[in-house]
Amino acid sequence: MDSTSWQKEANLAGPILATALDIQPAPPPVGRSRHAYGDGPFARLRMPMLPEMPGLYVWSSDGVALYVGQTGGTLRARLGSNGYATISAYNTLAREAGRTNGGQQTNCRINALANQLLRSGATLELWYRSVDRVHALQAESSFMRAHGLPPWNRQDRR
Repeated sequence: MDSTSWQKEANLAGPILATALDIQPAPPPVGRSRHAYGDGPFARLRMPMLPEMPGLYVWSSDGVALYVGQTGGTLRARLGSNGYATISAYNTLAREAGRTNGGQQTNCRINALANQLLRSGATLELWYRSVDRVHALQAESSFMRAHGLPPWNRQDRR
């Protein structure tokens, strides 16, 4: 992936900082298990200021896009304390059969990768582009078609 051309399509929000690293989740409640990404360790992240708008977001280190995502909600909510920034014990739980409960696998997976990178001394930055909710998924697919699949993304939704 070209390490700089994608930056022309986004705004730099700022650094993603860790206020705590290597956090182990609380044990699951009796009768519950964790999903595949629920074991951590996790970081408590402080995200840069983001707009209250839907959009595309890119996590990067040293000019290389590591993860691209989109939200039809607000960027601030998706990346804030109820999103990637803080992993609660509930976020780590597997869905129970026949129910819609369960944690956030993507939040846990990306937070754990961020924890690993920040622990190594590397830096993370967050970039974004505001797009309307209807075009958010299309913006993510277009980014991947133009710049390739970032290493932290699991699938290409082109």
